[in-house]
Amino acid sequence: MDKALIILNPWAGRGHAGERRHDLDLALERAGIEYDMVMTHTRGGATEMAWQAVERGYAAIIAVGGDGTINEAVNGIKGAEASCGRRVPLGIVPLGTGCDFIKVLDGLEPYDIYGSVLRIARGATRTIDLGHVRVDDEQERWFINALGTGFDAQAAAEALKITRFKGFAVYLLAIIRALASYKAHPMTVEYDSKRVHRRLLFVSIANGRYQAGGFLLTPDAQIDDGFLDTCLVDNLRLDEIIRHLPKVLEGTHTKLRQVTMGRARHITITSAAPIPVATDGEVLSTSAHTVTAELVPAALEILA
Repeated sequence: MDKALIILNPWAGRGHAGERRHDLDLALERAGIEYDMVMTHTRGGATEMAWQAVERGYAAIIAVGGDGTINEAVNGIKGAEASCGRRVPLGIVPLGTGCDFIKVLDGLEPYDIYGSVLRIARGATRTIDLGHVRVDDEQERWFINALGTGFDAQAAAEALKITRFKGFAVYLLAIIRALASYKAHPMTVEYDSKRVHRRLLFVSIANGRYQAGGFLLTPDAQIDDGFLDTCLVDNLRLDEIIRHLPKVLEGTHTKLRQVTMGRARHITITSAAPIPVATDGEVLSTSAHTVTAELVPAALEILA
């Protein structure tokens, strides 16, 4: 391939990505990839870098980090595509805390720098869908893996505060903290021809299957089927949450009477009370009232 821009988030994986900078350089050189590398240190930095890279003519954008870094790169790529018309593929080297999105890509493993780089060097691409969300008509964003509203978004917010742990432990502790602070509110969810109105613990809208470090919230989701999968969970008592949590790791929670699964291209969530919203693990709002998500088919090329 022609020259790629590598966007490295050195703080991804609680600093693990930065610690492996030498391994990354070595793998890229051995694979014969011509590249420039930049590092992002602020929220939104990868979006700006990816946007500028598309405008400057780079042949590919390689995101090195976790789901948040990937999300920012996607938003930069799509923003530049809209403004200048260039469609540039995204490559991924997964070195984040959760690495949830890449779990649906056969043969790509978290923290496997050499394997990831070899896939990128082959230059094969795959077209996938993306989700697009609008929050209170004030902000909009693309998401590649999942959108959460309610309790799961509160857990994402708690996870960002945790710095002393890594991997799945981060999300488990975040869930415990969220249980202590989150109160379920009545929500109205409209998707395709369906309408649900009741007190919900959370609503998850997903392109991928995994969230929060390995929870199989939407086990039947496909990233190229033209649909977003939905998981609506009724308000549960604390003991019920604790009892059912292991089922979410296995994807068997879908059989519970308190869980409603669905599939749609357009979903609207409204709540009189303010609710948190997160995309790909990054918090968009802590006080949203209206959330609108839609599926955009064949919206992105990834190097896979």
